[in-house]
Amino acid sequence: MIRRFFSYFIPINIYKKNSSVSKTLEVTWNNGELVLDSKNTNYSYGSLQRILRKGLKYIGFERIRNFETVLVLGVAGGSVIKTLADEVKFKGKIIGVEIDENIV
Repeated sequence: MIRRFFSYFIPINIYKKNSSVSKTLEVTWNNGELVLDSKNTNYSYGSLQRILRKGLKYIGFERIRNFETVLVLGVAGGSVIKTLADEVKFKGKIIGVEIDENIV
């Protein structure tokens, strides 16, 4: 809990792992959220999450709720799935595909 508090002031790395696909994976507390990153990519939460929300709002939450199935290519840390369930209130089937077994 203390790490989460301090993450509002400075990012705090809590886990690092090598990956043949993504090179180095890092889990970091940043602004009170756990963020999954590699050297060149933000996989979950952080700036990616803000862009995702804008895209989903553009499509329309009500429209998405009417879909039977959603395909998520690149599940990573699960931020897309969490947003669909918690914010959009999507109740349909979610199929997730992740190429990097180290992320899973």
